[in-house]
Order: sequence, then C-alpha cells, then structure tokens
Amino acid sequence: MVKAFSKIFRMSVTDGAMVQVAFYGGYFAMAFPAAMFIRRYSYKAGVLMGLGMYALGALAFFPAKYTGQYYPFLLAYFIMTCGLSFLETSCNPYILSMGDEETATRRLNLAQAFNPIGSLMGMFVAMNFIQNRLSPLDTAERAQLTAQELEAVKDQDLSVLIGPYLVIGVVILVMLAVIRLTDSGPDRPRII
Repeated sequence: MVKAFSKIFRMSVTDGAMVQVAFYGGYFAMAFPAAMFIRRYSYKAGVLMGLGMYALGALAFFPAKYTGQYYPFLLAYFIMTCGLSFLETSCNPYILSMGDEETATRRLNLAQAFNPIGSLMGMFVAMNFIQNRLSPLDTAERAQLTAQELEAVKDQDLSVLIGPYLVIGVVILVMLAVIRLTDSGPDRPRII
C-alpha cells in the first residue's frame, strides 16, 4: 500500500512508508494491553474485541477518504492492526485451550496453516483490486494536472483504495453478529 498512497498523495517513498509504521505500530502498541484484557475477561472476549477493532479500522477508511488527507488513513491502519494484535494474542492460546492437551499442537498447526493463504490472498487483492485499478498517471503527469483534475483523479483512486477495506469491514461485522447471535453463554477457557 506504500506505493498506492505515495502515488495518490504525491509524496515521497519515505512519507509513504508511514503506512508500515502505522501497521507495525498497532502490533507493538496493543500486544501487552490485549494480553491484560484477555487475562481479565477471556480469550473469546479478546477475539471479539479484535474483530471489532479490525472492523472499525477497515470501516474508518470511508470517512478518511472524505478528508482527502493521508493521516486519517494511517489512523485507520493503526486501528486495524490493533485489532489484529488482539486477534493474534488471543487466538493462539484459545486454540490451545479448546481441547485435549495432547492434540493442542496439531490444532495450532492446522490453524496456522491458513496464514500463508491469507497473505497470498491479501497480495492478490492488493494487486488486482487496488493497484491495477488506480489511475496510470505517475507523479510527474499528476503534477501537470489542474487542481480540479488532480482532485478528481485523487478521489477516484481513493474510492478504489477503500473498496476492499469496506467489504472486509462489513464481512467482519456480519461475523461478529453471527457470533453474538449464536453465543451460548460465557466462555472462559483456562489461561495457559
């Protein structure tokens, strides 16, 4: 996404790299608070909190688009990765605690086997649904546009950029609703 933001907002690669700072900063900032939250409540509560934060961050791309500024997108990324930090902090031990101790490693390995698929799907979506649909104009060509033309191209590119995030946010909200509707009561597996 560094390349996409650098192109849309006509900034240097260094400024565009703030996407990575926001992304990994969310992991760094939220791992310990997530562990404390999980210890106080439960793994399931941690999963629900993570999904909620991830959905909030993904849906925050919509108002960020209307500001037309770069930093609201960074905030949305940060919120998303805070949710991912909650999910990663709670899901692995939750999986370990869900059954026999003898099969815990197999359950965790099976769950982790899906991570590469998610990474590949993310790259596929980024390339086919975002990068390939952005305006082909480079930074020099964008500099020659009038203010209105540049704003129209930027608006179109931001619409392309936020589309997949809005879909992901809605899917996660549906998942949360299904989990809450099928919830059969408190779930407090032992903390390992």
